[in-house]
Amino acid sequence: MRNVAVRLVFVLSIALNVGALGAAAYHRFGGARAPRAEQATIPDAGPSMREELHLTDEQARAFAELRSALLQRVKTLRDQMHARREELFAILAVPSPDPAAVDRVLREMNRTQFEVQREVADYLLAQMRLLSPEQRAALVQSILRASGAADQERHLPLLGPGGARRPDEPR
Repeated sequence: MRNVAVRLVFVLSIALNVGALGAAAYHRFGGARAPRAEQATIPDAGPSMREELHLTDEQARAFAELRSALLQRVKTLRDQMHARREELFAILAVPSPDPAAVDRVLREMNRTQFEVQREVADYLLAQMRLLSPEQRAALVQSILRASGAADQERHLPLLGPGGARRPDEPR
């Protein structure tokens, strides 16, 4: 009985994490403000990003193409995640859920979650390849601001040559 309770808590924890990831992906990539991949011809890189990074027209077009492709790939993965979540809940709904089946679906969900993360990382790397060093630094700062990481205290200080604190490191 204890083993079943532990598994149920674990599954509910995974489902909550997957739901949070799905909500974050929805707001980041498919929310009401962003054009849907199915509806987008080639979306614009957005005036704020164009201005913030000083993108050329060619860079803005490339960013738009990358984003459109990402949205389509993430939508496919999101659909797979929804199907796996439904499968998981169907397995859990029976009187005696098969632990091996639960483990299998959880592994598939983890693999899909990793694929989403890999797609986003590949998207960012592709963007970085299009940018000058100054534009890359501005993009990193924009990402940090958007994630809230720029406002959080760092756990480890940034060190300069010889282990000395860098002058730009907040104290």
